[in-house]
Amino acid sequence: MTTCKHNPVGRGAIRSQLTRMVLIPSLSFLLLWALLTAAGTTGAFRLASSVQRGEAAMAAFDLIAAELRAERKSTQVFLGDGSAAARDALTEARQNTDTTFARQREQAALLLDSDDTELADRVRDFFDAWRGLAALREEVDRGETDRETALQDYTALVSAVLMVDDAIVARLHGDGPRTDGATALQLMWAQDRYAQADALLAGALAAGAMGYSETAHFTFLTASYRDTLNRTEPELSERARTAHQALHQSPSWIRLQELSLQVLSRPPVVDASGEAGFNTEIPVDAAEWQHVMEATEPVFQHLVTAQATTALDAAASAAVRVIVVDVAGCLVVLVAGAAAIVYALRLARRLTGRLHRLYTETLEVADSRLPEIVSRAGTGSRVDVTAELPALHHGQDEIGRVADAFNTAQRTAVAAAVRQAEIREGANRVFLGIAHRNQTLVQRQLRLLDEIESAEDDPVALRRLLRLDHLVTQGRRYADNLLILAGADTARRWKDPMPLVDVVRAATSEIEDYERVRLRSVARAGVRGHAVADVTHLLAELVENAVHFSPEPAQVDVDARNTDDGVVVEVTDRGLGMSAEQYAEANGRLAEPPEFDVMTLPTEPRLGLFVVARLAARHGVAVRLEPSPYGGVLARVTLPPDLLTETPAASAEEDGSGTPPEEEDAAVQHGAPS
Repeated sequence: MTTCKHNPVGRGAIRSQLTRMVLIPSLSFLLLWALLTAAGTTGAFRLASSVQRGEAAMAAFDLIAAELRAERKSTQVFLGDGSAAARDALTEARQNTDTTFARQREQAALLLDSDDTELADRVRDFFDAWRGLAALREEVDRGETDRETALQDYTALVSAVLMVDDAIVARLHGDGPRTDGATALQLMWAQDRYAQADALLAGALAAGAMGYSETAHFTFLTASYRDTLNRTEPELSERARTAHQALHQSPSWIRLQELSLQVLSRPPVVDASGEAGFNTEIPVDAAEWQHVMEATEPVFQHLVTAQATTALDAAASAAVRVIVVDVAGCLVVLVAGAAAIVYALRLARRLTGRLHRLYTETLEVADSRLPEIVSRAGTGSRVDVTAELPALHHGQDEIGRVADAFNTAQRTAVAAAVRQAEIREGANRVFLGIAHRNQTLVQRQLRLLDEIESAEDDPVALRRLLRLDHLVTQGRRYADNLLILAGADTARRWKDPMPLVDVVRAATSEIEDYERVRLRSVARAGVRGHAVADVTHLLAELVENAVHFSPEPAQVDVDARNTDDGVVVEVTDRGLGMSAEQYAEANGRLAEPPEFDVMTLPTEPRLGLFVVARLAARHGVAVRLEPSPYGGVLARVTLPPDLLTETPAASAEEDGSGTPPEEEDAAVQHGAPS
């Protein structure tokens, strides 16, 4: 028997609810993880791409800056002497600049689409300055500018390139430290001042004189790049520091400093009047200066390249580190999230498993153990509730508390059932005691009536005595009802079989209106002795019900015939009958004898059917109610073959206590219709 009709896997099941409780935040977490992972990965790869693009862009701009420096020096030389050779050198330098720019323009223009506003603006400023180069060249060609102005204009264009490099370094390092990149930029600026000093002095040497302002500018430039080299030495990378030492130890650098010092330490010139004037003569040979510069330039460039490479490598390493950290973090978060989800699902499955085990054990107790214990208690067996009801153990948490509550509830229920069984057993004993006393009293009354009837000659008085005899017999049957309902046997018992006709007549004699009963036909068969009293009682209850529900003076017909299943006795009344629902309910009770709780039903229970069901179940007799041809009820009683014998003699001997055979025959004769 299943006592629970709920769906354990439906939408409202605890397992489904727990699964949703786990999956909803888990899926939200995974979605957030996916978004953060996508954002972080995209940022990391964008940084790596920026490093690659920045490195390529810096290389492109450095090539352009190198050609601009060469063109700037050639311009200074051309403006210094204006020779054809200088013109040819300037033309070649311009072509080299244009060719390099044309090759690197596309790479440089890629930065215009950068999401870094400052970098894009500086690249845009460079292209704006580049567009002014053509005008500058025309001014140089027409002689509309001097060396100092041309130097400043070219320097401004180179400075625009260095500003782009500065923005690239800032973008590559992001919010991290910029020591290597900043040092590389300082060296680039120092290299440009070094190149400016070279161009300025080359132009002065070509012109054959160096004025005061040019000398002051040369002094500033040489002091500036020297100071930068000395100041940045502690911040240089290992590779750049080696290049720095190589630069300062190279003979060309040492000679360069000597020549620069000669230029800066020129003594004043004293004229014929003895007044001192500024010395414009340059005490340095142009060929030597050019040779020293050409020897020093690669060493200086190596220093700048070493530091710039270190800065770019640091940026690339940082980008790779960010990617690795981001990917590792994502994997760790994913693994941790997946482990948390799996752990939560396992906890949910474990919780539902415990609930299912509690459900199974509870259902087992409710469906088998409890009914068995209650049934045993109902039969009078002693029941030890504590020993026979094992406690459910499910831990100390809420499920364990539910199990403890059920333990308490089932112990209370079984204890109450045992108590009720004890009370019912006591009530049965009371009923049995009262019934036995009533039967003893009734039997004495019947014996006394028989004595009075035997001595009475007055017909009127004899009829009254016979009427009283039937009433007392009916009272004896009512007393027997108590014994039957209490589960005991009646006091009347027979050893030998009795003819079925005598059984039917005896049943008829036990009702008050026996005159209204008509025995139409009776099969030739006998009823075994152990079942005579119960079959008589059963038929008497059905006949009495038929007479009770039939209007006066309608008669009740009794027929008995042989069939393959035994003997069928039919009791037909002429009452109002019952509805289909009432037939089904009554037949259900007759098929399965109810307990005493049927007496608590809101409708009036039929005590006779209650007794009939008990007697029928005791002997395997089938009783069924159905509509009769007269509109009333037809009660069909099927006596099985094991209760029947061939037709015996018309008398029976009594076995044990009860009505003696002669008194029972008298009772039958009194109540038997002719």
